[in-house]
Amino acid sequence: MAPESNSNSHEPPITRMTVVAAVIRDQLGRILLAQRPKSSHMGGLWEFPGGKSVEGETPQQSLKRELAEELDIIAEIGDPLTFATHTEPQLHILLLFFKAAILEGTPRGAEGQSVMWVEPADLKNYPTPPADSALVRQLVNECKRSR
Repeated sequence: MAPESNSNSHEPPITRMTVVAAVIRDQLGRILLAQRPKSSHMGGLWEFPGGKSVEGETPQQSLKRELAEELDIIAEIGDPLTFATHTEPQLHILLLFFKAAILEGTPRGAEGQSVMWVEPADLKNYPTPPADSALVRQLVNECKRSR
């Protein structure tokens, strides 16, 4: 696939990246969220834990590595749930969401971020990045249907 060209040849090329994220549930059905550091892009927002996929790794390998680095856990990566895209000037992100389960460890913000277990019905009360919003709605609606 050829790199995307811009109509104005003086514009920098568009960076494309793949980001992987996990929906992790505890034994009570709550979902794990992590808060982005205030100093980062979209700082202070809550997100499904994960990070950038790197060349040479499958998305599942990247997610397993990111969860170990960010949350100090060993996780089993399950089936893909959905995907989302997010575009900003000169940046296009493909976000891949997977089910995941904790095999070892207790989640903690290994990089200083806050982590919290949240009831699915309460997810809408946590501000998230735009790319997470469709999955949040889906999880809230699933919770409503199961009642």
